[in-house]
Amino acid sequence: MSDEMALMVDGLTKMWAATSGLRPVTFNVAAGELVVVRGRSGSGKSTLLALLAGWCSPDAGTIRYSTGADPLEWRNVAVVPQVLALVPELTARENVDEALHGSGATRAARAERVRAALELLDLMELADRPPTDTSMGQQQRTAVARCVVAQPKVILADEPTSHQDAQHATTVIAALRAAARAGSGLIVASHAEEVIAAADQVIDLDL
Repeated sequence: MSDEMALMVDGLTKMWAATSGLRPVTFNVAAGELVVVRGRSGSGKSTLLALLAGWCSPDAGTIRYSTGADPLEWRNVAVVPQVLALVPELTARENVDEALHGSGATRAARAERVRAALELLDLMELADRPPTDTSMGQQQRTAVARCVVAQPKVILADEPTSHQDAQHATTVIAALRAAARAGSGLIVASHAEEVIAAADQVIDLDL
């Protein structure tokens, strides 16, 4: 873990209704740190990730990224959403490679990084299949591979083990920890005890 802050959140709030949304929350995430956000349904876990991704605006509070750059740029912030958003016309390999477009890496370097990400997530045997020919668990791991391959400053993951069996939940957690070791700051919304056990910091959200 680094002393460098990947992002800083101060008093962030977004309420959709009187009892649903994100109540004020303040925390920092260091580069190389895996932070788990947990809370009951309606406590604002997905709302928090949407705010951090720049997909909606807060009612109050601030988000500051260490880069000072646009969070909507993939090299700064990558997201594993609950709706996985894979491109159905592309293979798993091509979906992961999409994250490296515009990275400046050579074709050979991109191919090696994609291969490593697919191997890390136990996807090599499925690399040339489209998402429609794979299970939900395999699609979720493809989304994780697409996210970590870009080595972004911040990774946001919403229940990234929800479609995994015990073995592959461990695979996903290992991939997230590897991304942290590479310098990304991670914010993961999860109820899974094995994910919480792997966290450097746990943030509890209240209704």
